[in-house]
Amino acid sequence: MSEEKKQSIYDPFVMLHDKRTVFTRQELLEGKVSIVIPEDFALLDEATRRKIYAVSDTPGCLYSNEQGCFVLGLKQAETKITENQLDFAMNIMKKVFPYSAHNAQLLSAKIMQAQNAPLGVLEYVHETLLEKVYQIMFLGSLENRMLVGSLHFSLADSEWMVPLAEEIMASYCDLTKKEEGAVK
Repeated sequence: MSEEKKQSIYDPFVMLHDKRTVFTRQELLEGKVSIVIPEDFALLDEATRRKIYAVSDTPGCLYSNEQGCFVLGLKQAETKITENQLDFAMNIMKKVFPYSAHNAQLLSAKIMQAQNAPLGVLEYVHETLLEKVYQIMFLGSLENRMLVGSLHFSLADSEWMVPLAEEIMASYCDLTKKEEGAVK
């Protein structure tokens, strides 16, 4: 097993395609959430977002770095949802996801516990114009509105990226909650 496959976002640094990458906890969505992502991730501009999502709707915010080996998308939708409705939302997403991307194939669907909130997680593979992509969509309730997040990367990188993506999702923290467990 290579060193890339054993890495953690909590290590001092991670080697992503031979580049040292440091992960830090960052506040996103106007300080409503925090999540551990590469420290050099930046909000991508509209033109870049349109290139990445040329044939589908773009998430509200896309974050990546110059290297671009993976992308984080986040959007707080207007749809009302509570944490107790995640199973229902997941069932709807399982039905509509095949229409969301070319040749989409669902790999798994589950509910996981992040820092202080449950997340519904759908993992799937789909084709783009250039390659096959591994995408992980996660759903949550943020201020009783649906949070839709996604992490996507090349299917070729999935063996070592999936464990990192799982840690990234597990690091998600809803900062709007006024309870213990909210990590800034």
